Amino acid sequence: MRSVDSGSVLISAVVIAYNEVHNLPRCLASLRLGEVVDEVVVVDSGSQDGTVELAAAAGARVLHHPFEGHIEQKNWAQDQARGEWILSLDADEALSEELAASLLAWRAEPQEAEGYAVNRLTNYCGSWVRHSGWYPDRKTRLWRAGSGRWVGVNPHDRLEVSGRVNRLAGDLLHYSYYTRQDHLDQIAYFSDIAATAAGVLPWAVICGKVAFQWGKNYLLRGGWRDGKAGWEIARWSAFATWEKYRKARNRGRAVRLLPAGRVERVLVVRTDGLGDVVVTLGLAGWLKREAPGVEVGMCVAGYAASVARACPDVDGVVVKGEAGWVEAAAGYDVAVFALPDREVVAALRGRVAVRVGTGRRWHMVGAMTHRVWAGRKHSGHHEAWHGLQLLEPVRLVPGMARPGRKLPADAAAELVPLVRLQPPPVAVPEGLLPADDRPVAVVHPGSHGSANNWSWERYAQLVRDLGQTHHVIITGSAAEGQALAPFWSLLRGAPHVDATGACTLEALLALLARVDVVVAASTGPLHLAAALGTHAVGLFGETAPVWPQRWRPIGPRVTVLTAPGLASDGGLDIPVAAVLSAATAEQTQE
Repeated sequence: MRSVDSGSVLISAVVIAYNEVHNLPRCLASLRLGEVVDEVVVVDSGSQDGTVELAAAAGARVLHHPFEGHIEQKNWAQDQARGEWILSLDADEALSEELAASLLAWRAEPQEAEGYAVNRLTNYCGSWVRHSGWYPDRKTRLWRAGSGRWVGVNPHDRLEVSGRVNRLAGDLLHYSYYTRQDHLDQIAYFSDIAATAAGVLPWAVICGKVAFQWGKNYLLRGGWRDGKAGWEIARWSAFATWEKYRKARNRGRAVRLLPAGRVERVLVVRTDGLGDVVVTLGLAGWLKREAPGVEVGMCVAGYAASVARACPDVDGVVVKGEAGWVEAAAGYDVAVFALPDREVVAALRGRVAVRVGTGRRWHMVGAMTHRVWAGRKHSGHHEAWHGLQLLEPVRLVPGMARPGRKLPADAAAELVPLVRLQPPPVAVPEGLLPADDRPVAVVHPGSHGSANNWSWERYAQLVRDLGQTHHVIITGSAAEGQALAPFWSLLRGAPHVDATGACTLEALLALLARVDVVVAASTGPLHLAAALGTHAVGLFGETAPVWPQRWRPIGPRVTVLTAPGLASDGGLDIPVAAVLSAATAEQTQE
C-alpha cells in the first residue's frame, strides 16, 4: 500500500474547515489515514475553536487560506494536495463503513474512470433522511488530480469532471443539523450568499416559489415518509427560498438606487438623549469592524455632538439645526434612522439614495426605501441590538459586510466591543478631583424624568455611606442642580463635591473616565461611564419600557440592580446597602 512516507501518494483527502471542532474528529477518523487515504489536507479559514490544533494532532497537513467562497476555497485546497487522486469531504461528513470498504477495494483495482460518485445520506436532528429529495443525493467526490474543478454558484458548488464518472458503493454520511437552530443558522448563512447571485423577483413570484419548494419536498419527493423530519425539512426549505429572494430584493433595490452601485458613506441618525446616542454607537462599531472601507457619520442633536465625536468609530458628525446640516447629511449614500425623527426624515427624503428605518410609524412608511418592522418597547431586546437590526436590509449591498457575516446577538459579549468612547483631550474642572489617592465615586441623582429613580433620601444616605471611603462627586446640569433642592438639604454635613452645572459635556466625559464608579438610574451619564470603561452601577425597575433588558448600560464593567416595584417613598425599592456593596465591590477586591 502506498503512503506519504514512501513518497508516493495515491489518495489525498481534502477538507475545508472553519470552527469545526465539533465535526472534524468524526470526519478525520473515518478517513483512516495511512489505510483508506494517504494524506489528509485541512484548509482552515481562520478557526478560533481549536480546529487547527485538532487537525494537526490527527496527522493532517493544515494549511491556511482566507475564505473567498466555497467554490474558490475547494479549488485552492485541491491544488495543494499531492495525491494522484483527490477525495473531497466537508467537515460535517464522514465515510460509512461500506464506503470505506469500497475505497479499499478500489485501491487494489485498475482505475478505469476519471471520477467516482457516491450517495450521500443526511442525518437531520438525529434522524436519517431517505426521502424529501435528500437521498440518494449523489455527489462526485473522488477524481483524478487535474481532471476535476469545482463550479456552480456559491454556496451550491458541484464538481465537474472531464471524463467518465463511475459509482462507489456505500454512503457518505452527512451530519447536517443537530438542532433546528443549526438549520436556521445555515439558512441565514447560505441565503446571504445565494442572494448576491439571485435575481430580483416580484413578491407574487417569490410566494409561488416558496409554495412550490414546500410541495416539492413534502409531497413530490415523499417528505411525508420521513415523518417529523420530513415536515421540518419541507418547512424550512420553503423558508430558505423566501429568505434568499427577500434578501435579493433588498440588495437589488439598494444597488439600483445607489449612484455607484455600492455603499461608501453611511449616516446614522439619532437626535435624542445622550444615553440613546451612546447605545446607538454599536452601529458605527459594527460597520467599522465588518466594512472598514465605509465612512460612518452620525446625525445628532447639538447637545450630544461631543458624544458622537468621542467615539473612535465615527468619522464625521452632522449636527441637526446647524447651518448647512441638510447638505452635509445629503452627502451620504445610506441614512439609517435609529430614531424616526420627523424633521430629519423630511429633510433627507429624496436627498439620500437609501433610507432605512422602522415601518411602524406612518411618516416612515413612504419615506423609507428599506424598512424594519420589529417593535422595541416590550420586545425584551436591548436598544443597541434593535439599532443594529436596521442594518439587516442593506447588509449585503456591495461595500458593506461580506455575505455570511451575522449581526451581533443580543448579548453583552457581542455588544460591548462595539460601543466605545474615548475621553476628549480636555481638563477636568479644577477642584472636582481629590488631592489624595482616595477612590472617586460619582453619584448622578437626576434622570430628567426618563426613568423611575431612587428617592432623594436613599441617594443622600448612599452619599453619606460612600463618603466614609470615597471622594464623592454629585453631577448634573445647572437646571438639575436647582431641581435638587430637597436633596441638598438632606446632604448637610455629608462630605461631597457639587459639580452640577460645572462641566461641559467634554469635561464630563473627561471626569467620568477618571473616576472609579458611577451610580445612577437609566440616564445619559450612566451610559457614558459604561462606554468609557468606568464601573457603572445602574438602578432599574424590572418592567418595560425602562428596564435593563432594553436600557442596560453597555460596557466592560457594568452592574445592574433592579427593583420589582416602588417603595413607600416613591422611588425604586432597592436597599441602600445593596447599592453601596455594588459601588465598592471593586475597591474591596483590590
